[in-house]
Amino acid sequence: MQLELTEKAKINASAGVIHDWLSNLENWPKINSKIKSIAVEGNKCIGQLQFKGKNIDFAGMVPEDDDPLKVTCNLVVQSEQEQRAPDHFTVIYEIIPKGGKTEIIERIIFEKAIPFWAWLLIKLITKFGKPTGKTNLQQIKSHIPTIE
Repeated sequence: MQLELTEKAKINASAGVIHDWLSNLENWPKINSKIKSIAVEGNKCIGQLQFKGKNIDFAGMVPEDDDPLKVTCNLVVQSEQEQRAPDHFTVIYEIIPKGGKTEIIERIIFEKAIPFWAWLLIKLITKFGKPTGKTNLQQIKSHIPTIE
């Protein structure tokens, strides 16, 4: 099965402000505190993040498109040195204007298929587990300039 994690939040900011903020790779460390370093060139980046107590390499890209209501981030992570192929996943932010607020839907889609039992376990943990920090959308919400 393919794993997809989804989260929603409403932010008191315009869709354009949210799109511009999410498209800026310099903001990624504000979204994910595990990112320890990042070098940005245009719409591409490379860096290191902390995973299981180790620093691992990643590369990311926000493909240019003309959709002001969607931001797609393609990521490649080399999670294990002995692993031959890196892990690929996509993060899609859907931006939906809702009156004075804007709803953001974050979808994290993992390319690698996993067994059903692992998928079910992850879904149960994300539904009933106790979070240890802010989610990506909570981080985004705390950094985007809001409309007063």
